[in-house]
Amino acid sequence: MTHAGRLSPVICPLAKLGRSSPGSLEFTPSVRNVPFHHPYTVLEAETSFTYSPTLRCSSPCLDQGYHTLVTGGGVGDCANLPLHSTATKHRRSQSRTVIGSNFDRLRDELVLKIFSYLNSADLCACAAVCHRWENLAWEPVLWRTIALCGENTCGDKAVRCVLRRLCGRTRTGACPEVQRLFLSDGTKISDKGLTALARRCPELTHVQLHGSPNITNAAISELVARCPNLQHLDVTGCVKVSTVGVYSRPEPSLRLCLQYLDLTDCQLVDDANLCVIVSNCPQLAYLYLRRCTKVTDAGIKFVPSFCSALKELSVSDCHQVTDFGLYELAKLGALLRYLSVAKCDQVSDAGLKVIARRCYKLRYLNVRGCEAVSDDAITVLARSCARLRALDIGKCDVSDAGLRALAESCPNLKKLSLRNCDLVTDRGIQLIAYYCRGLQQLNIQDCQISADGYKAVKKYCKRCIIEHTNPGFF
Repeated sequence: MTHAGRLSPVICPLAKLGRSSPGSLEFTPSVRNVPFHHPYTVLEAETSFTYSPTLRCSSPCLDQGYHTLVTGGGVGDCANLPLHSTATKHRRSQSRTVIGSNFDRLRDELVLKIFSYLNSADLCACAAVCHRWENLAWEPVLWRTIALCGENTCGDKAVRCVLRRLCGRTRTGACPEVQRLFLSDGTKISDKGLTALARRCPELTHVQLHGSPNITNAAISELVARCPNLQHLDVTGCVKVSTVGVYSRPEPSLRLCLQYLDLTDCQLVDDANLCVIVSNCPQLAYLYLRRCTKVTDAGIKFVPSFCSALKELSVSDCHQVTDFGLYELAKLGALLRYLSVAKCDQVSDAGLKVIARRCYKLRYLNVRGCEAVSDDAITVLARSCARLRALDIGKCDVSDAGLRALAESCPNLKKLSLRNCDLVTDRGIQLIAYYCRGLQQLNIQDCQISADGYKAVKKYCKRCIIEHTNPGFF
């Protein structure tokens, strides 16, 4: 079979999404698992999923030919020769035939292995090369993860196109191979699109829907009901979502297998909804309620009652959470490894001391903006939580005395933020630098630190990144 006979223009269905190229799609190789975030990598951002970088490619509607797989050589060199040259045409045709024949010798299994390292955009481009590549690029095994990003991408249309190719045009077709869906950077989906996805992809385990304001509780209920293996759900910025559960069945409601739930910026979540969520998700190990401003101590008390295995919790910017909420969270005991109460300005030394004594295996703590926290609580924290790795006490009432306790009791501290700690001086920084020599990140912005403290960190903490606002340090 000649090369020319194999290369016919094939239109990729995802090219109809209103973009000139499929760069809005991102694919995580099927042979690798998307890693969970590490809870101690940042002090403030707290959680983040790292996915494969988006690789831009040319339009999938163009027949690029096999010659695009090599650099230099026959085809490229012939481009500058006269078009009327018979010898040139013969050499060009012969070169294309050789290149095409060489790649044709690869078995489908090897081509699929190569394709498994491409993202969704590249797969769409490959599908436009020839009929063989089109068939291979749409093998369901390559679409275990679908990631859509960009404001110009319509999530509903993209999901519909992918499902149509993978499941067929029938309404009953299923895509059991699809396990992960990630929407971010402005890509939005509606209840209709999410419901269709849940019906066609019952084996979903990870779903991330960042900033989809049209998603409601009904679609979330349909998703968790039809995907019994769902473990990871991130609905950050889905402002109409207030609860997670199955309501289409009679009581008792279905217990979900969710282990990770992020409700950041879901401001409709209140105490009653939080009670429903934790009672439906007893296996939760990671729960994030950032800026869920309606949550109070009354709702917090349900968390340890139903989710006894919780490891990470964030209630940052939940201004109605007080020391009484921390008393309840202390019941989680040694299992709790990560806690953020940043900007919960009603939290004081009393609540933090209870947390320190009961949750003595804490690795990460963020009390930034809790101005009622002082050296007294930090001293108890340092002596009780010797395994502490990351601590943010920015804008707290902490001085060199608190830093001394940290330095002497927590030598394995990796990250420390002291931003806006006006009482901290060079002496406290020098103690931290001398005892915590593995320190990797230090924030001393808006602190009264001179070059002496800066030099001490540079001397003892060789790999430490220092964030500061003093122009004299450069």
